This record gives sequence, structure tokens and C-alpha cells, in this order.
Amino acid sequence: MDSIDFKFFIENDSNPFILFSNEGKIIYLNTSAEIVMGSIKSKELYELAVTYAPKSFGYNKTLINLSFGSFEFYGVNVLYQNEEALAIHLYNKPTVRIEDESLLKGYIITNLNILLQANIELFQIGYKGKIQLLTDYDIPEFQIHQNDFSLLLRHLFTQFIDSRELEIIMKIKLGERIMIKEKHYPIIILELKSSQRERKSDQELEFLALKNHINIHLREKSIVLEIPAIL
Repeated sequence: MDSIDFKFFIENDSNPFILFSNEGKIIYLNTSAEIVMGSIKSKELYELAVTYAPKSFGYNKTLINLSFGSFEFYGVNVLYQNEEALAIHLYNKPTVRIEDESLLKGYIITNLNILLQANIELFQIGYKGKIQLLTDYDIPEFQIHQNDFSLLLRHLFTQFIDSRELEIIMKIKLGERIMIKEKHYPIIILELKSSQRERKSDQELEFLALKNHINIHLREKSIVLEIPAIL
């Protein structure tokens, strides 16, 4: 066991790991944590670790939904071995994966901009606020289940029915792709944001997103969908 380099496994863990001094200064962080630190201040992360630290030496695992930029986590493990250091391990939320093409039954080639516009016009019948749409019209047509996706959109829009202004942004996500049957496909980002959002139906939104094989990020005043552009 003495010959095993445990630091190698921590360094290459896909879950972020950060070690702090008792003064809140970063002593060590693994590769995954280096990426996340671009979306969160070290002070904020240290305060999170202190909040969920065990009452005595040891560790404390907590299930909690956390969002830092585009990064989302379902839990933390805070480790406390002595008075000199405090560590936190963040556990990544699983992302949607499509391993079997049979799951795409009912999917047809679709112009997402046209489908989005049709659902916006439907929403505007009962919406009294202002809509600002910013979209990339060069997004290629790809396969989607039009009925299921439209149902998801209708539920999304309903959460913003009382907002005075709704901003809708759709674009291709740069630098990241989804793999299906050893083929890589682009990811389309659809973001809805406003000054307020009704959150009572969040659980239903998560179910509908899962049914559409879409990653969904639910935030206080916005919702982000990551849609696989299956060509």
C-alpha cells in the first residue's frame, strides 16, 4: 500500500476536491476543481465547507443542490482531520447520456428555431410582458421529439407568466459535445431568464427534461437547457 500514489487518484477524479488551510487559503485543488474555481470565489467555497463540516474530526456527507456557473452538484463531503486543514469534495450531478438509439423513437429532423418561435407565439397569447429573443439562426436542423419538447417548452414558459420581461437565448455550446454510439454531436443551449420565476413545478420540469434526454439547470431566476443536437 505504501507504493500506491493516492494523490494520483484524487488529482484525476472528475469530482472537484479542494484542501484549505485553517485560514481559508487554498493548499491544494485537483484538476476538476481548477476548472470550477473559474465560476466561484474561494472564500465562498471555504464558507460552504465550514458550514457543512463535521462537529468533530472526521467527515460529513451532505446531499445538497449546488450551482456554480454551468457546474452543478448534488452533494458535498467535508473532511476535517486536524486543526490545520479542511477539505471539501463536490459530487457532480450526472448528465444525460443516450446509449441506445431506440430511445430516440418518434424523433424527427426539426428546425429548432421554427419550433421555438411557434411555442413563443402560443405563450404570447396569455403573456402581457415583453419578450427579448436572441438566437443563432445558423443552428442546424436535428432530430427531436417535437410533441415532447413542445410540452417541455410550455411548462418552462408558464414559470415566467408573471414576469414583466423574459429574455430567451439560444446558441450552440462551444467546446463541448455529447457522444452517442461513438459519434459526437453538438449541444444547443436554450436559456430563459427574468427577474422572477415560479418554481413550484421544478420537479415536473426535471421529469420532462429527462424524458427529452435534455440536461436542465434550474436557477433562482433562470432555466438553462442543454439539448443534444442529434443530426
